[in-house]
Order: sequence, then C-alpha cells, then structure tokens
Amino acid sequence: MENRIFKPRYDKVYLWTLLPTLALLAVGTAFAALDAVGLVIMLATDILSLYFFLSPLVGYVEPRENTVFIKFGFFLKKEIPYEKIRGFEKKRQFYSESMLALKSAMEHIDIKYNSFDVVSVSVTDNDGLLKELESRVAEAKQTKNNLA
Repeated sequence: MENRIFKPRYDKVYLWTLLPTLALLAVGTAFAALDAVGLVIMLATDILSLYFFLSPLVGYVEPRENTVFIKFGFFLKKEIPYEKIRGFEKKRQFYSESMLALKSAMEHIDIKYNSFDVVSVSVTDNDGLLKELESRVAEAKQTKNNLA
C-alpha cells in the first residue's frame, strides 16, 4: 500500500486567534525593549507562544506499513502500531481532550489506542484518513488472527 501524507487542516478561528496574538506579542516585545530584563522575559514568552501557535502548521499524519506516524509540530512525533488501535471517533469541537493533538480545526478524528490513550488529529481530508486507517487496522487485526 502506498504511504500518503495527510496535511493539517486550519479553521478560520485558528487564523483569527493567530494573527491578533502575533500582533500582541510584537507590541509587548516593543514595550519590553525599554528594559533589558523585560525584553529577555518577553522574548522567551514570544518563542514559547510562537512554538505553540506555529507547530500545527508543520505537522502531518502518515499511515505507514505497520504504524500510523503523527508529527506534532517541530519536535514531537508519535508512532502507533495498528494492532494497538482500538477505535476512531470523528468529532466537531474546538477543544481536544488529548494531551497530544495535531489540531487547528473544529472537525477532527480521535484515534484511541492502548487502554486509555487518545490522540486528536485534524487533516485536510479527515474522511480519507479515516477510511485509510480503518482499512489498515482491519488488515492488521486480520493478519494477527491468521497468525494465532
């Protein structure tokens, strides 16, 4: 099966919060430039804020041969074996219950794995990703049953 990369999806709400936040950070940094200590603190705040706001822009989901690979921004990565996935749930809400989320849109897919773990992803083709994952999970479980 060919590996297809699913790019992240963005809602207008994400962009509406991103642009004013960037403007506020720029104004705050300009005022903090009057004091050296304030500037250092504000630059650290800027870097942390930019990381959280910009990391969904570079993440992606890639169903591979035996695992689904999810990249959460610049540094975080997660590989989930298909045989550990216990279900999917398509949701439409702004927030996510999971700690790890590649999510900047209201419509997303919760991938449930292990006993209690959940990862939320929001990609441009949620339906395509859902079909791809369902077929690969079914194939992995069928292969496991054949081996047993």
